[in-house]
Amino acid sequence: MKFKNIYKLGFISLFFLASCDKYLEVDPDNRAQLNSANAARELLATAYPQASYVIMSESLSDNFSDKGPFGGSLVIPANRDVYLFIENVLSNGPDTPEFYWAACYKAIAAANQTLAYIESEGNKAQLLTYKGEALLCRAYAHFMLSVFFARSYQDPSPETNPGIPYVKEVEDVVVKKYSRGTVKSMYDNIQADIEEGIKLIGDQNSANSEANAYHFNKRSAYAFATRFYLFKKDFESVIKYAKLAFPNDVLISSSIRDVISYKPLPYFVLAETWSSRTQPTNLLMATAPSQVHNYAMMRYSANGVFATAFMWKTPPIAGSYAWNLYGQENVYNIPKFRPYDYQLQTYNIAILLTADEVLFNWAEASIEIGDYDRALQLFQIYLDKKVIGGGKISDLLMQRNFSTLTNPNKRDYYITGLLDFKRREFAFEGMRWLDMIRHRIPVHHNVVENPEGITVGANDPRRILQIPLEVQMSGIERNPR
Repeated sequence: MKFKNIYKLGFISLFFLASCDKYLEVDPDNRAQLNSANAARELLATAYPQASYVIMSESLSDNFSDKGPFGGSLVIPANRDVYLFIENVLSNGPDTPEFYWAACYKAIAAANQTLAYIESEGNKAQLLTYKGEALLCRAYAHFMLSVFFARSYQDPSPETNPGIPYVKEVEDVVVKKYSRGTVKSMYDNIQADIEEGIKLIGDQNSANSEANAYHFNKRSAYAFATRFYLFKKDFESVIKYAKLAFPNDVLISSSIRDVISYKPLPYFVLAETWSSRTQPTNLLMATAPSQVHNYAMMRYSANGVFATAFMWKTPPIAGSYAWNLYGQENVYNIPKFRPYDYQLQTYNIAILLTADEVLFNWAEASIEIGDYDRALQLFQIYLDKKVIGGGKISDLLMQRNFSTLTNPNKRDYYITGLLDFKRREFAFEGMRWLDMIRHRIPVHHNVVENPEGITVGANDPRRILQIPLEVQMSGIERNPR
C-alpha cells in the first residue's frame, strides 16, 4: 500500500492553489488504492488533523499578554500575528491558521476516501466500525475548523452566516468549487455524521483497540458529542452523552486528571505523564508538528498577572490548588507537552479530548437546565482531584466567590465559577478561547508599543480567523472585516 499520493489532488481547491501548476499534471485517479480492512485502518490514522491549534487559540484568548521585547525571546507569526489580530498571518508553517486549515482538510480527505471504499465494498459488517470512525473524524475536523473560521452557532442568524465548506466526497477533478453553506447547514452535517458515527464506532475492545487513545472509540465519541452539543446549546444532549461516557460518578472521578498525584513529579516526568495515553483522562490524542512546548518563551504568552489571578488563586473550598507553575515572571509554564524530533521536524502530542472536559460540559449543561445540585456534585468530584486540603463546595461558597454586581443571579455566578475552574484546568491547552467564543466574552490584549492595546468585543469580526489567502483564490468567500 502506498498512501503518499493521496493528498496531491485531494482538496487542492481548498488550499495550496498558489503555484498550483504542478498539480494540474496529476492524474485525478493517482491516489491510494484501498483493498482491505487493514488498509482502511491505516488510512484512518491520517484522518485526524496533524496540526495543533493551541498556540493560535491561546494567542487569541485572554490567557496571553504582551511581555514586551525583552519578555520573550521567541517571536513567531503564529503567536505574534494572531495575538495582534492581524488579518493575514505571515506564515503557513506549523501552528498557524493556514496550516491548521490544510491539516483539517487533509484529514477530511482521508475520512472521505475511507468512506468511499467501505461503500464500494457494500458496507460489510467488518468495516462498519471503520465507517463510524471515519464519520466521526470528518465531523471533528469540520467542527474544529468552524470554531476558528466561522461564526458560532450561538451568534445571531446561523441560518445565513457563512459556514466552512463541508466536504463529503472524494474529489475527482483537479480543481473543484465549493460553497461555504451556512453555519446551520454546517452544524446539521456535523450532527448527522456524529450521530451515525456513534452508532457504528467500536468500543475499547474493538478492532482498533491497540491504539485506542489515537482513534475514536465509544467514550471519546461521546466526549466529542458533549462538546458539539454544548456549542449548539442542546443541553439535554450534552447530559445524555456525558452519562453514556461516564455512567457513574466513581468512573468519572477515577478518569479525570489527578493533579494532586502530579505534585511530586519532576518537571520532565510531568511532561511525559500529562500527555501519556495511559492517563485515563486523555480520551483522544494525535501527533502534530508544533512549537507549542516553547510557548513560555514566546513574547506573547502568560505573565505574572495570569499566574497571580488564576494559578495561585485560593480555591473556594480553601486549601491550595495542586498545580505546579514553573519558571518566573516572563516564562511561567506547566510542562504539558513532550516534543520529539522526526525527519528534521519537531512534533508534540496533541490532546484532543479529555474526561475533564466531559465533566465540565456536563456541569455547564446541568447549570443551564437549572440542576444546580448536580453541578455542585460534579464540582466536588473535580475539586477533590485538584485541591490540597480543601473542603466541601456549596451554593454559599459559589455565591461568595463568584457572585458580583454584574452577575448576581445563581445561573451567572455558577457559570462564572465553572469558567474559573475550567480556565485553570486547561491553561496553555487552547480551550479558553472556545469558552470565550461560546459565551461571547470580549478580549483585551495589551500591546507594549500601543498604550490603548487591542479590544475585540463579542461582535467584532476579528474574532473569526480569516480564510487563508490561497483558499480565497479558489473562490471561497472571505470573512468580513
